[in-house]
Amino acid sequence: MKKPILLNIIISLSIISLVILLDCLSKQWVINNLSLFEEKMITSMLNIVHIQNYGLAFGIFSEINQENKYFSYLINIITIVIILKIICYILKNPNYYNIPYTLIISGAIGNLIDRLYFGFVIDFIDFHFKNWHFAVFNIADISIFFGSILIIYIHTFMKEI
Repeated sequence: MKKPILLNIIISLSIISLVILLDCLSKQWVINNLSLFEEKMITSMLNIVHIQNYGLAFGIFSEINQENKYFSYLINIITIVIILKIICYILKNPNYYNIPYTLIISGAIGNLIDRLYFGFVIDFIDFHFKNWHFAVFNIADISIFFGSILIIYIHTFMKEI
């Protein structure tokens, strides 16, 4: 195996492990320290609140009922499979940058773990300004978001990709 490919694999596995570990530990802290819907104010614009999200990232489709919860499982699994295929291609082609895709798959795995274990995703980060609240999210959602932003940036501004 060539050194760049081995280095890409090590970096990808390290990122996946770190994101999943931080995601699981943060969610476990929320479960252990906050009752459902309980809030703790961190700053005037940031709360930690214990939410059970039955939808997708950032609460999209959160009205999915129990009969349709498998839809969210399917979306997670399809995302993971597609991104794994992309990462396999990228690892063999050093001209491609694999960190954004690794961030997305890390977040998808983190949220899938919750769905399989609990039947929903634990969300807890609540940014707000006065009475306006952004959708409550978690570390996995942050990873998916930053991976997506990096992909857009790379494909928009970097000519070699």
